[in-house]
Amino acid sequence: MEFRPSRAIGTLVGGGLAAWCFAVAIALVVRGLTQDVALGVIALYAVASVFSFMGLLFAYWTYSLGTLRYALDRNALTIVWGDIRQMVPMSQIERLVPGRELPNPHVAGVSWLGHHIGHAQIEGGIGDTLFYSTHRSPADLLYVVTPNQSYAISIEDEVAFAEAVQAQQRLGSLVSVPQAPDRLYLAAQPFWEDRWAQGLALAAFATFFAMFAFVYQQYPGLPESIALSFPQLNGVTRVASKDELLKIPMTGVGLLLLNIGLGFIAHSWERMVGYVLLIAAIGAEGILLAAAIIALR
Repeated sequence: MEFRPSRAIGTLVGGGLAAWCFAVAIALVVRGLTQDVALGVIALYAVASVFSFMGLLFAYWTYSLGTLRYALDRNALTIVWGDIRQMVPMSQIERLVPGRELPNPHVAGVSWLGHHIGHAQIEGGIGDTLFYSTHRSPADLLYVVTPNQSYAISIEDEVAFAEAVQAQQRLGSLVSVPQAPDRLYLAAQPFWEDRWAQGLALAAFATFFAMFAFVYQQYPGLPESIALSFPQLNGVTRVASKDELLKIPMTGVGLLLLNIGLGFIAHSWERMVGYVLLIAAIGAEGILLAAAIIALR
């Protein structure tokens, strides 16, 4: 048996935030492409990267809201949000408390109008509470209380839900279910809990932006045709347009995305292989930085 909350408002708000972030990112990139090459242009690309990342987060959270539901069987109440399954053993549910009897909660986490995922301290003996709700007022909340943890959900027909819980509890559990979240697919990737892997990925991005900054800083002051001493051509110095230098950061973008992507995937299979690929991303960007320095020597 499944109960689904109202999700229309939360989906509109979340989708709007994601679309706004992507629109700002695209506008910043277009603005950067129409500007003369200079160090200051990198700020536009950096901010565009931040907005792109935020857009992806809002898109994922909005997708997760679209999957939000509460499933009941004789073993557990399963709260589904995206790639997370929050398991609440049926035998642990002590009581259900309507939210209209309590003050408006302040949820810490991923929270906007019509979508609240996070936690809060609730009065009335409920205590620390995990929120998987779409509430707009306390009246939209129903608290599921267990000895160790409480949960806040949004149920339109609270009476039907309470009757369903009682019916499943009378049947009794067939298997023991741990009271814990079960993470699947993207949410289950160990990368999110590995500070070393995250540090290596950030270092790769930092090295890329250092190379990018060097090229864009040097470019405006160069003549239209420059002597390139890299790569070596049997001691012959090649003369080319200074636009050749712009191929270096473009190559860096491709190598960065490739190595970070492969490192993320490999990390879930074998941590050390993931580390090697992330270190390779740093090395590749470092080599490109060195190539740019040597070419302009």
